[in-house]
Amino acid sequence: MSNTTHYPESPRNVPEDLTTAKSSYKRQAWLAMAGLMAFILIYLGLTACFAYIALNNFDRVAAGQSDLFHLLATGISFLLTIFLLKSLFTVRKSGNPGGIEVTADDEPVLYDFLHRLADEIGAPKPHRVFITPEVNAAVFYDLSLLNLIFPSKKNLIVGLGLVNVLNLGELKAVLAHEFGHFAQKSMAVGRWVYVAQQIIAHMVATRDWLDSVVRFISRIDIRVAWIGWILALIIWSIRSLMDTLFSIVILAERALSREMEFNADLVAVSVTGSDALVNALHKLQAADEAWQTTLDVVGQEASNGKRIGDLFEAQREAVASIARVIDDETYGAVPEPTGDASGHRVFSEQMATPPQMWSTHPPNRDREDNAKQTYVAAAIDPRPAWVVFKDPQQLKETISRNFYNPEKINEMEPVAAGDAVASRFNKASLSSEFRGTYLSRSPVRNFASVEELLQCASINEPTGSAELYPKTVGERLEQFRSLESERHALEALASGAMKPSGGVIRHRGEELDKADIPDALEEIARERRELAEALRTHDANCRQAHLLAAREVGGGWEAYLLGLTQLLHCTDHLSAVVRNEQALLVNTWQVITADGQIGHFEKKRMLKVCNQVQTKMREVSAMTSQITLPTTILESTGIEDWQRQAPKFELDNVTKKNWVDWCRVASDIMDHMAHALGIVRAASLEALIDSESQVMSSTPQSRDIRL
Repeated sequence: MSNTTHYPESPRNVPEDLTTAKSSYKRQAWLAMAGLMAFILIYLGLTACFAYIALNNFDRVAAGQSDLFHLLATGISFLLTIFLLKSLFTVRKSGNPGGIEVTADDEPVLYDFLHRLADEIGAPKPHRVFITPEVNAAVFYDLSLLNLIFPSKKNLIVGLGLVNVLNLGELKAVLAHEFGHFAQKSMAVGRWVYVAQQIIAHMVATRDWLDSVVRFISRIDIRVAWIGWILALIIWSIRSLMDTLFSIVILAERALSREMEFNADLVAVSVTGSDALVNALHKLQAADEAWQTTLDVVGQEASNGKRIGDLFEAQREAVASIARVIDDETYGAVPEPTGDASGHRVFSEQMATPPQMWSTHPPNRDREDNAKQTYVAAAIDPRPAWVVFKDPQQLKETISRNFYNPEKINEMEPVAAGDAVASRFNKASLSSEFRGTYLSRSPVRNFASVEELLQCASINEPTGSAELYPKTVGERLEQFRSLESERHALEALASGAMKPSGGVIRHRGEELDKADIPDALEEIARERRELAEALRTHDANCRQAHLLAAREVGGGWEAYLLGLTQLLHCTDHLSAVVRNEQALLVNTWQVITADGQIGHFEKKRMLKVCNQVQTKMREVSAMTSQITLPTTILESTGIEDWQRQAPKFELDNVTKKNWVDWCRVASDIMDHMAHALGIVRAASLEALIDSESQVMSSTPQSRDIRL
């Protein structure tokens, strides 16, 4: 079969000016270029200034015409010149992004597909192509300092987790978006900014031999130390100035980036129509969640000495399983349009969060509006995207093998992807009747005690599952998850951990200033409180309804359900405390060791945190040892004697001498404790849900129970 038969037909009657750069695009490109050039001139000017002072004074020193002042000026200027110059030579190539590199000989159909797409768009062909396992497609560069002058070679990443969920038309749309970037002349600005960003990051964040020299001088006799203090102050000032100036460059580049993303989307529309890219965006959200679930399953199976031969089959099974759990047939599928196709919208304002691979891009709703502003109708090629590969199954198995230790993989027992995923979802708590209530969610975390849980219930008689888990519960859970995504995104934008695409913060269809984020967060917090209270009441009602039913059934069921609820509450809260304490310890360690130097006050801070963690973990260890497990939990977990087998925090007191080793060992112990408590917690939840189901179906004549 000819390779060309694998290339979907492009739409006809596409407006000639569809992908023409808008005035806003051109304006942002010029602003970004001007800002970057100004920054480069200031940087090079500052470097030249210090170099001139050093050389000019060096001549005087060499001629014996200098005094102490000129001698110091020469030394300081020389060090500052080195400080600025050395950052210029820190630009590194991106390297191998992981996965495997393929050539035209390896994948002739893929290369033919990519080359035809590049020719149609008018973009340069990719220099290298890498196949990775993630839900991703991206461009990356081979960079060096020379790329400030010469164009860089562009490489393409194709993630099989992405290919796995798309049809051929949607894959063409996603890759056309990336090739749209290939064709953009303004990509040069992005390349220059990226090179400059590496230079500034090295200057601002890296502490190397020069900083050691300055510290050494600062610790010598007071008659000399002042030189080091002055030098340290100058270096700090330069770092602060360059960082501040570059932040302005970044703002201009981000504004250009937003225009570039919209333009790249229109390039995709020009060769696939308005719907293919939007459909792909919709599928990617489910693909992300299913891929993370797959990785969890892989880890769990590997810990049991088993391996999955095809991770991508597991991903597809995960999509189907999650859809079943949340009782949503449209999960991972594209909603059918109703009415006029150009006016149909897949994404609502609340579903605007981009998928992981495009997390820095404009919101999905904005991208959909942009793609359909001038609607281009086109049929979407429904064939699986896998047809562009020579041997899809072999490729999937090759990539899957890379997840396992090559020295141990042959010793691992193969397990079918469907069976592995089924074991992950084949739980009483994940039945579709519960509409995802217990999917990655705790029903007891929001209560300080079981007594408080029961007091929050609003029912006083047994209630069936249909009444306890109506469709509105699933809708509330989805809305709550959406609010969580919005909250995390806004908090990251407020802290600077994430930069808004185009320098513009968009929230629910409106543009926000950074100063408006607290108000938006307060609005989200209010909505979350209302939803959380409704879900909290729902959790309480579920437990109360089954306890009331158990009271009617008798035979010890009420006491048994209450005991399981208490066990679930205890292990859930204890494991959360352990993880919180571990995070505190690890985060503090990372902060004080970030620059490779640990001073007196940093060590004092670390010791204070260690003592706090030690006190809390000893309390948790004592409570863990007092837990009594019922026979059903012992049998389901394989635990023989919990009091003997339960992990304990029995480290010696942390001191100034042992704190480094203490931190490492403490983190390992907390990992073990959280894992063990998690196993009991999971078993308790399953036993509770299963027992509640038995109670609801029991009659007074069938009351036997193993307590």
